[in-house]
Amino acid sequence: MKATIIGGGIAGLSSAWFLAADGWEVTVLEKGDLSDNCSFGNMGYLSPSHFVPLAQPGIVSQGFWWMFDVKSPFYVRPSLHPDLLRWGWKFMRAGTQSHVDRSARPLTELLLLSKQLTADWQHSGQMSFEYTEHGCIMYYQTAHTEREELENARVATDLGLKTEIIDREQAQRIEPDMRPDVRGGVWFKDDAHLHPNSLMRQLPLLLEQRGVRIIRQAQVTGFSKENKTIRSVRYRDAQGEHQITDSDVVVLAAGSWSPQIAKMAGEYLPLMPGKGYSMTIDTDRQRLRIPCILLEAKVALTPWRTQLRIGSTMEIGPINDRILFPRVQGILEAAPKFLPGLVEDPAFRQLADLEALKRYLREKVWFGFRPVSADGLPYIGFAKKTDNLLMATGHAMLGLSLGAGTGKLIAEMAGGKPLSVGVEAFDPRRC
Repeated sequence: MKATIIGGGIAGLSSAWFLAADGWEVTVLEKGDLSDNCSFGNMGYLSPSHFVPLAQPGIVSQGFWWMFDVKSPFYVRPSLHPDLLRWGWKFMRAGTQSHVDRSARPLTELLLLSKQLTADWQHSGQMSFEYTEHGCIMYYQTAHTEREELENARVATDLGLKTEIIDREQAQRIEPDMRPDVRGGVWFKDDAHLHPNSLMRQLPLLLEQRGVRIIRQAQVTGFSKENKTIRSVRYRDAQGEHQITDSDVVVLAAGSWSPQIAKMAGEYLPLMPGKGYSMTIDTDRQRLRIPCILLEAKVALTPWRTQLRIGSTMEIGPINDRILFPRVQGILEAAPKFLPGLVEDPAFRQLADLEALKRYLREKVWFGFRPVSADGLPYIGFAKKTDNLLMATGHAMLGLSLGAGTGKLIAEMAGGKPLSVGVEAFDPRRC
């Protein structure tokens, strides 16, 4: 059996891993060189705590006001582009409490499955990527956000997740170097984190050792279809035009580039790129102990032994390579308001100088495009009009959190096996 996977991010490589383990002959087509896709710059979270989809009550109205603030954590570039308007209408309609309620359990089950599969990679001894299970703390400063997060904690408990509510004094005991200036927080104990750059460097090497063929710098240019079945995948690389024939399944895992490729196969995929930024600072020592999210600011921080990564923002709009300076500046301004101890790190403190900050932004800021579906849930499953096309995209900020689980489900679907978790909520045919 032959499988062709389009996309070398975590979803595509995870699909390759589990398909190869089941005996498939696998080829991966990656438009870049696997050195810096969206899976590299994320926060490294494995987050069962993130069981609320991005499309939720209030996000649209709040996002409307955020549109007028270029430093805001959620920003939609005003545009009359038909794809954005169509996606926006679907996103607004999906942002209901009933959608959140229906999505919570299937999303939690997939998040827990993916976390376990990722942990298995680390514990197998074949890979090492600083995997730790310290949980993640959601810090809040206002009474309004506290009420919202305590409700999330209640729902999490009903879903079987472990949580602990902490007050200001407990937060400062947990993080004595950071001295959190917060009202309190919720500690989600099931969360884990890892160093994504390490994982994404090792996974392709292991796949190639196992016989998976990875073709880099390969741009998909079209498909040949017959009777609702893809017969060949055409692509272009440095050597010219090529095609792969007789694939039993084709897996579309191209992240934010998925809609254009789906269209070549006659499929419609409502998905928009959401640009996210992150900054990785080399630290003199590890001051932050537990990964955390600063809720009002929508800023996330991940500590590793010699680095600290700070990330945030969701900038919906066409793919582009522009870095909006005020957005990154907003991230760096917000973080020490929650964690005053940050400014004691020499590497962070020097960014207070405006010229040093601008130089840093030019050289060090990473950005990537998160594929955001029209209802905030991933697309995992068979396409509407193409019998042998499987979708594995639309994971938004949860690409790493859902990657391994998505790959496992793709292999099970391709092989006609019983599924590890239910997938009805993620069915691409819902769009």
